[in-house]
Amino acid sequence: METLNSLEATILRILEDHRGKEDFISRADLVDQLRNADCGMRNERQTRRTIKHLVERHSYWIGSCAKGDFMIQTDEELLAACKYYHGYAMSLLHVEAKLRKMSLPALLGQLSLEFQG
Repeated sequence: METLNSLEATILRILEDHRGKEDFISRADLVDQLRNADCGMRNERQTRRTIKHLVERHSYWIGSCAKGDFMIQTDEELLAACKYYHGYAMSLLHVEAKLRKMSLPALLGQLSLEFQG
């Protein structure tokens, strides 16, 4: 497994104090704490990308909800985080379908073909 960089390690240290959905940290507070930690964080977008990397590459159970981020502790929180991500993804795909002037099912069919190819 890859070694964590300073930003990744700092995000995990902060999130360790936010175990479970009820103890989330708002994105604004997370960004503020990262800025104060002098860990190389430049902006919120970089923070989001780094959290995504921690989940995808390092398999950390970091959940997001409308209010912020947290370390997933239960199966229920895992399902809730997946539901949040699913809703967000479907919303973005709906926008793409509208821009392309096609139906969402047609766009999903194209995406399915892309994954099969």
